[in-house]
Amino acid sequence: MRDNLPKFNNLNALLVEDNPINRKMMKYTLKSIGINCDIAENGQIGFDMRKKNRYDVIFMDIQMPVMNGIEATKAIIKYEKDNNLEHIPIIAVTANAMNGNREKFLSEGMDEFIAKPIDLNLFLDILEKFFQKNRVNNNKTILIYKKTRVESKIIGAIVEKLGYKVNIANSVNEFKELLNSNSYHIILLDRLKSNIQHQDITKILKYIDTPTLLFIDKETKITNIDREIYSEITYKLTSFNEIQDKILNL
Repeated sequence: MRDNLPKFNNLNALLVEDNPINRKMMKYTLKSIGINCDIAENGQIGFDMRKKNRYDVIFMDIQMPVMNGIEATKAIIKYEKDNNLEHIPIIAVTANAMNGNREKFLSEGMDEFIAKPIDLNLFLDILEKFFQKNRVNNNKTILIYKKTRVESKIIGAIVEKLGYKVNIANSVNEFKELLNSNSYHIILLDRLKSNIQHQDITKILKYIDTPTLLFIDKETKITNIDREIYSEITYKLTSFNEIQDKILNL
């Protein structure tokens, strides 16, 4: 596998595969790119697990005992339609890589196809087709300044969970020093109470070509300069999903 693999965090997959060696290899591959994985040993078990659990994607082998991959796919699609459920993408994973197979599997209701042994680059391209929003770059560093160390740790933990590296400034002076001595991909900071300090920081950020998220209190007045300089301005957030959405939109 290549170094610095992209990560697809916060995704849960169901792997339907009867071969224990293939299961082990596929599970390792998914884990290496940040995807959690449940295992089903045949199509019937996979169908039953789909009914009980919510997954982001299903990887479906074709040749299996009890219920094969095509039968399981049709059963899952019927179950989703009968219960008015959102469709979970189903990706066929099979050693049968003959020409025309992709079209055949798509005509049976599957959403994509990849052949065994898996070409990692092709596999990543397929995942990006469905989950670009969930991909994070683990080489990016985010600078955080919050008014309290507790808030810094909370936001820092969320950002690290998304796969980013984190630098935390514990004071305004440290924040300025880190800005001057390092290059960052994203900056998250609280609006300072002192208008003079806030204006000073804003002047620095004006000349740094970096996406910036400014957290404010509800009573804070937003100026035209703030709207011009800061990429996004929002009320304080602590939800994982909210922080993730804001960062991915920067």
